[in-house]
Amino acid sequence: MDVTELHDEENLLVQLQDRWENYGSLDAIVDTHDPFTLEGAPRFELSEKIDSLLSHALTEDENLLLRQTLGMGCKQRSVKSLAQQMGTTQKAIQKKLVSIVEKLRYHDDSIELWKYLNR
Repeated sequence: MDVTELHDEENLLVQLQDRWENYGSLDAIVDTHDPFTLEGAPRFELSEKIDSLLSHALTEDENLLLRQTLGMGCKQRSVKSLAQQMGTTQKAIQKKLVSIVEKLRYHDDSIELWKYLNR
């Protein structure tokens, strides 16, 4: 591999990290084509469906943990920082996240969201 290729990749990575820091959350990312659509689905409608799924399927604590881990409506936080904040281990947080994903995977609202996205 050429040194210039590595340099270009590093520059691209730094630019992407800078962009991410400027956005601060997933909610601020604007689609390149139309900011109100996401492959045919209106962005606000999709956001409402995801919020509905999370509020129906998860407890308040699980919902907050998932949102902080993914950066939904807030800045993304690492498992390490969440573990320190909650006074537990990283492994416990990871287990909790796995159980959250399992709950979401088999929830009825998840099926509705999948149907909505694949209409």
